[in-house]
Amino acid sequence: MTRHRVVIVGGGLAGMAAAEALSRVPPQRRHPAFEITLLESKRIAGGRAGSYVDPETGTEVDYCQHAAMGCCTNLIEMLDRCGLQHHFRRDRSLTFLHPEHPPSRFAPNRWLPPPLHLLGTVLAQRYLSARQKCELLSGLWRLMRTPPRALGDCRAREWLARADQSDDTVRNFWDVILVSALGESTGHVSMAAARKVLIDGFAIARGASDVLIPTVPLADLFGRLLSGVLAGRGVEIRTGHPVQQITPEARVITPAGDLEADAVIGAVPWHQIDKLFDRWPDAQRSRLPNLDAISKIPSSPITGLHLWFDSPITALDHAVMVGTTAQWLFRDPFASRHEPAAGTPAAGTSGAAKQHYYQVVISASKETISGSKQALVDTVLAELRHAFPAARSATLLRHRLVTDPKSVFSLRPEVDALRPAATTQLPWLHLAGDWTQTGWPATMEGAVISGRLAAEAVAEQLGSDSGWDFAPPNRLLCPGLPPGRLARWLIRRD
Repeated sequence: MTRHRVVIVGGGLAGMAAAEALSRVPPQRRHPAFEITLLESKRIAGGRAGSYVDPETGTEVDYCQHAAMGCCTNLIEMLDRCGLQHHFRRDRSLTFLHPEHPPSRFAPNRWLPPPLHLLGTVLAQRYLSARQKCELLSGLWRLMRTPPRALGDCRAREWLARADQSDDTVRNFWDVILVSALGESTGHVSMAAARKVLIDGFAIARGASDVLIPTVPLADLFGRLLSGVLAGRGVEIRTGHPVQQITPEARVITPAGDLEADAVIGAVPWHQIDKLFDRWPDAQRSRLPNLDAISKIPSSPITGLHLWFDSPITALDHAVMVGTTAQWLFRDPFASRHEPAAGTPAAGTSGAAKQHYYQVVISASKETISGSKQALVDTVLAELRHAFPAARSATLLRHRLVTDPKSVFSLRPEVDALRPAATTQLPWLHLAGDWTQTGWPATMEGAVISGRLAAEAVAEQLGSDSGWDFAPPNRLLCPGLPPGRLARWLIRRD
């Protein structure tokens, strides 16, 4: 039997998800269904979910803290299939900190059915006034009763104003949730994307709002462990292997030589995809999505401020910061990796003092980083010292500010219309990436869904050509969390 060769261009989470899904297509006559080659230009796979080596300790630190939610069923299932789910810690509650109010715990009720399980914890948020809570509950009810199709051309701030959400309610709740989840301000982001986060991410099912934090560096989790699983399944992963062009004849051009393919999955970021096809004649480019427009989709930066103190500033694993420049604080989830061995002095200190690592994450940080970097560090330090009494006596040993200007694409209403499907007019060419039409914003879940959609399209195309009895659509795609009876009745889905 002929084995079809699939070349995946891009070793980020989308490309790896595609490879993982294709590696599970049932073998034929004891032979793997596909010969899969994954090409990644960087020295390690994982894409934007990566880490750097801290020169002081020699350990790996994630560029930016990543987190998933319980509603991320495709990411969770992929990790489970690969034996990696235990590298995430699941937390069922959040702590919200406002500089003028006591801490508030956000913990859905374990007994009430969704979406009523959120009612008590919303009312328990101490930083919200009685008026704000009434506005918020009214806005959430209206959002549940608004089908997604009615929000396609609406920006979040516009819809919230029509839903009678005051500026302080928007600032203290909607902005806090949506900016960190979507990586963009409510003045720009699509309300349809906002609904996806709030309804599918919080309201529709029990466990949807659980927070999942990696307990190993992302370079380990995706670049080594997931890569190792894929290699064990026969996937050939070539890192440090940039792709120069994909030709109209399904040939992948690299400095090390050309690869002939029966199917190609382009899984690079949106701002790089057009370069893979920029030498195509106009007549052939017309069969591609509007890659020129896609490559110009605006981006939104996310900033990670890495901080090392000489003593702990809080025992909280993470906290949502309200009304401050800092949006999230994360305590090192694998603290021992960043602390010197017993009896070894920490860099820049005397004695056996340890370094205690924290990361502050600021999404949609374009304006935040436009000024002095030192001023930003000073502002965040002042906020932490106000929120955590222990931070007032802790000495900041060192810090590092990391900003990716193209962390995520800006999911505006007009951008959503540009997002292409996994399939193209060319039967051999498929697209993957969180920027494709997944129904999700720019998240790890969206990236995994995109890879699985592309894999599904490849398997159906090549399986049909070979007479294989491939399963019906969506076999490789995992459904979302099933809503309960009350949620199905209260939340409009179409």
